Amino acid sequence: MALSLRAVKRNFGDFILGPIDLEVGRGERVAVVGPSGSGKSTLLRIVAGLVVPDEGSVYIDGRDVTTLEPWRRGVGLVFQSPALFPSLTVLENVAEPLISRGASRQEAVRRAREVLEVLGLGHLAGRYPAQLSRGQQQRVSLARALVLEPPVLLLDEPLTALDTPLRGEVLPYIYEASRGRTVLYVTHDFEEATFVASRVVVLMDGRVVAQGDAVELFENPPTPKVAQFLGYTNRLRADCGFFYFRPWDAAPGTTYVGRVVAVWYKAGRYEVLAEVEGQHVRIVTPKPPRSGSFSFDVVKGKCFPQME
Repeated sequence: MALSLRAVKRNFGDFILGPIDLEVGRGERVAVVGPSGSGKSTLLRIVAGLVVPDEGSVYIDGRDVTTLEPWRRGVGLVFQSPALFPSLTVLENVAEPLISRGASRQEAVRRAREVLEVLGLGHLAGRYPAQLSRGQQQRVSLARALVLEPPVLLLDEPLTALDTPLRGEVLPYIYEASRGRTVLYVTHDFEEATFVASRVVVLMDGRVVAQGDAVELFENPPTPKVAQFLGYTNRLRADCGFFYFRPWDAAPGTTYVGRVVAVWYKAGRYEVLAEVEGQHVRIVTPKPPRSGSFSFDVVKGKCFPQME
């Protein structure tokens, strides 16, 4: 295994992470998702060596690195903020990790230029961070992590601080740059997770509550709590107990009739907030309701015998 966490635990007093057991194969891309405060970033920092666990062990390429300093682990780390050196050019920012580890300036510059070209930043090599867009800055941060050819690439919600257009700009570069690499990608956005990773781990309240193939997990969540986090925000009573479904899992029909509370236009479609059986549900529809009531069928979803 490229990365192995064995019974890792960290106690912060009011919050306990773990124990966590996680295996990531060489070349595998794994996304860790969960709500804010679930311990995702702490888990990543333990792998990076920025936080030392109270219990358990961390292995990278079969080597126990639990107490090893961060700079000796060889991992690449991308934070939410680019954290670039403002007085250095783009090229110098990317070359700096190599120079600080003993590479000649000529070799460091050569390798830095190669990575910048891969990320579509070659033409910006002479600029300073303040002269870049936020999306470009984050791509430089990614280049700086990749230039070391790390055995494990760690990304801690790298798109959180970007608005929607910039996320769309950076995400394809992350996907391409991580192809064939061992990646641990932390995010609270499940759509982002399915784009980047083939396997998803769901972390809640410091514990792993679900993991598996990205598509299978999102289409077949194991518990109501996981389902709600993964976008199954609507819940209605049914013969089987409680039926959870996503806004796009409904279609015009006659099974349910709700009172329209609000309607808004969003990216070529309409979203309807309706009250059904005392519950508020959100439905995506191509056309707005013509009256104060809205009828629909649920074509897909997940039923659980009881709520959590």
